[in-house]
Amino acid sequence: MADTKVYLSFGRHERYGFDTPILREDMVAAYLTGVHLRQILPPCATVYHSPLERATETARFEALGMNCPHLLETEFLTESTPKFTVQKFVNNVLTNTDHSVQYYHFVTHLPVVEKLGLPFLGAGDVCLLTADNWTDMLAENFSVQTMCRPEVQAFLWMKWQQTSQNLEKLSPDDIYRLLQKQEAK
Repeated sequence: MADTKVYLSFGRHERYGFDTPILREDMVAAYLTGVHLRQILPPCATVYHSPLERATETARFEALGMNCPHLLETEFLTESTPKFTVQKFVNNVLTNTDHSVQYYHFVTHLPVVEKLGLPFLGAGDVCLLTADNWTDMLAENFSVQTMCRPEVQAFLWMKWQQTSQNLEKLSPDDIYRLLQKQEAK
């Protein structure tokens, strides 16, 4: 029997970078978060994200790991958005969802996560909500699970023929292309 459950995941953006929106190692961690979500969940229909650079960059790398080509930027996920407006946005997404869709991902900020009444998330962490259907999700009849951001392990650097020191010399687009090549393998 097919899994008919539905899922929402809310990810907090990665840590600030010095010369990039997020740290270069965190770009890889965001990608690995996406890979993990892809392995345990149905295909992601859309990744919604705040327009702030750190959330945009986190969403881009997580979406690559999830193999989700649909990224949508929205002002409704910024830190200053009122609680009612954030909840209304999420509810509108769910209300207008096709029954064939089982999963959406959101990349945002801690104040938005708090406004939704979800558990505390560290930078790069994800909160996963699971319900039997979208009606139950709207009624907040869901289970909650938090996932910590993955640590980038040394064996990955060897597999990718890179070092963490080399990574610091790459631009975000270079890192993205490197990870795209890994996806193609």
